[in-house]
Amino acid sequence: HGGVPIIFISGILVPIVGNAAEHAAAVIFAMRNKMEIALGSSVGSAVQIAVFAIPLCVIMGWCMGEDFTLNFHIFETAALLLTVTVVSIALQDGHGHWLKGLVLILGYMMIACAFWAHADPKTMA
Repeated sequence: HGGVPIIFISGILVPIVGNAAEHAAAVIFAMRNKMEIALGSSVGSAVQIAVFAIPLCVIMGWCMGEDFTLNFHIFETAALLLTVTVVSIALQDGHGHWLKGLVLILGYMMIACAFWAHADPKTMA
């Protein structure tokens, strides 16, 4: 993988590339001042992955005889908890502002930097 941490690839690069169309649609809807659709597209995608795709991958792994569990390490769990907390606080009042967007983007960049600097657990190597 060329010196790039696996956790960075799986936690940052794959979601950006895999959801590029949804990101583009959310930006277009937001530019047209259709915030409900933009938020529904963005948050709905994350919920779909968390509720359907990850458990499906675990079941498929079991069927193929691969050891794949939902046992996330403390770093990934803390990053997920922090992300859910910050996004829920940002969306709580229902109003958008450029500063909220900037805070969310900077938070994503900080998590990306942390994933880059964090050493992969031994079980991922």
